[in-house]
Amino acid sequence: MAGEEHAPANADSVAERLRRLQQLGVRRGRAGLAAPPAAPPAAASHPATEPDLAGHLTAEEVVTPAGRCLVATHRYPPDEARGGWPLAATLAVQGAAVAACSRDPRLADFDFARAAFLDTETSGLAGGAGTFAFMVGVGTFEAEGYVVRQVFMRSPAEERALLHVVSELLARCNGLVTFNGRSFDAPLLNTRYALQRQPSPLADLLHLDLLPAARQRWRLRLPSCALGALEQDILAMQRSQADVPGWLIPSIYQEYARSQGRPRPEVLEDMTRVFYHNREDIVSMAPLATLLCAPFSLAGAALPEASLPAADWLSLGRCYEELEWLETGEAAYRRALAGALPAELRSLALRRLGGLLKRQERRAEAAAVWHDWITSVPGPEVTPYEELAKHHEWQELDLAAARKWTLWGLHTARQLPPGPAREETLSSLQHRLERLERKLAERD
Repeated sequence: MAGEEHAPANADSVAERLRRLQQLGVRRGRAGLAAPPAAPPAAASHPATEPDLAGHLTAEEVVTPAGRCLVATHRYPPDEARGGWPLAATLAVQGAAVAACSRDPRLADFDFARAAFLDTETSGLAGGAGTFAFMVGVGTFEAEGYVVRQVFMRSPAEERALLHVVSELLARCNGLVTFNGRSFDAPLLNTRYALQRQPSPLADLLHLDLLPAARQRWRLRLPSCALGALEQDILAMQRSQADVPGWLIPSIYQEYARSQGRPRPEVLEDMTRVFYHNREDIVSMAPLATLLCAPFSLAGAALPEASLPAADWLSLGRCYEELEWLETGEAAYRRALAGALPAELRSLALRRLGGLLKRQERRAEAAAVWHDWITSVPGPEVTPYEELAKHHEWQELDLAAARKWTLWGLHTARQLPPGPAREETLSSLQHRLERLERKLAERD
């Protein structure tokens, strides 16, 4: 009936539950409640199993004002050879060579004796605020040789301590050497310092990034300019089976971090391999820097006396030309052409050499290069015909010869694959031909 109050169907069961709770001593409200038992003593920040990792790595726990972290230290004698170069050879490289190699005049005062070679291992490869560096390796030249210190945080809670130690290591340096560090390592660390409200020690360091220089030097003949590939193809080094692929490192650390200080033996072994990977990256950067800077140590006075593949001479020629070391650049191009080059690279070498000679008003020599291009490189390449047509029209004032080379250019351009580039080339040559024929008609 409307308005009638009905007891819930389970009222008896509810009353029975309350009665039983009262028998057990439970009271409503907070009065009479016993204090909760005291929490057990806090566990040590790193359980007894943690020294196993330090033992694997010959590492020590470092206490900083920002907390604790691990630091693994490895020392290499200065005469230890890597890639045919003693590590200490890097110390002989002058700042002028560094500036020339990197095309950065700000590095003219770069001093490897006061530089830090830096590489990070991170929680991911995408970057951004959500990515952190769980390991930062720093290599420096010191009295006893080349010293690599790897700063490691066992959990994200130790990030402030890691950043503090890295700041102390970089405080003694005025230069930084990385491999792809401008795009990845430096921005990542700057972000982490900002998030932890700490000043970044990287801000005022002269920064030499080896990756752009390596690409300029070797991309014409190597399928990859990754550091691991350069170790094998340039430094002739082979890492041991203890290495680990870089793409696997974030997941290895995640597995370690999930272990909460009690990692399984296989996880410890994987982390040891991560340390090895990072350490080898840092050691390899020293001879790689030496090798990259060596051809620029003569300040353009002469070519280095070295046996290099022809493609490398071509790359060096382009570098020298960009530096306006024209005589040295020409010599490098000619060394490249004297060696074995595939057709595509031979065309590039002839294009660069011809253009260099033309810039210096050495037009007869440039014309000889364009003739060589036509006779020595098969395929529909229009440029030498165009250049010879220009040369004979404007320098030799031989309109008939200019017309001949233009006709040959048109014939060659018709062999190009269909597309806008072909149509543009044909239009330009046709316009040149019509102008030459008008001039010839006016002369007659």
